[in-house]
Amino acid sequence: MREIQLKGANEKMLEILQPFLDLKTVIWMLPIIFIFHDLEEIITIESSMAASNHPKTKFVQQALNARKKLGSTAAQLAVSAAWILLFISFIAWTTAHFSSNGGSFLLFTSILNLFVLQAFVHIVQTIMFKSYTPGILTSLVLLIPYCFIAYNYLIEKGLINWLLMFASLPISLIFILVFLVGNLLGRYFIR
Repeated sequence: MREIQLKGANEKMLEILQPFLDLKTVIWMLPIIFIFHDLEEIITIESSMAASNHPKTKFVQQALNARKKLGSTAAQLAVSAAWILLFISFIAWTTAHFSSNGGSFLLFTSILNLFVLQAFVHIVQTIMFKSYTPGILTSLVLLIPYCFIAYNYLIEKGLINWLLMFASLPISLIFILVFLVGNLLGRYFIR
């Protein structure tokens, strides 16, 4: 019964949003949502790293060490975010440009997959740290709803299917490496 109510709520939300959605809007919301999400991370990263109230589990210590190695200052994160924003914007532009000619949504879907992964990571970190982690609010309020709407819209319009979603997973993994270049750039330019 609960599942039916949840499905009904999701369908109602999509029905309300339908007049405002078109393909270009769904595509160009990707870099806009990313900007808001990364702004939350940039604004809160330094105070979060300075907080010493995290439980000292092995996982938490490893996560904090990894964050320090990848760049833990707001300036370093801003350089990384700029790199990723350029990449995401290029994917959005090419998808928007070529979608009218029957172009593929493979790269766009790969980025959507990473948005879902990013939201999941923020949720897990918040649970493990037992406190606020940078990016959790926009993950819950923007990333997850946007991904749900985007996947649903693209599936409903027949632009993506389960085969394409499965094929996009290895590309998503490659994109993680591309995004890590942004972290290296942040560490290189901001010391």
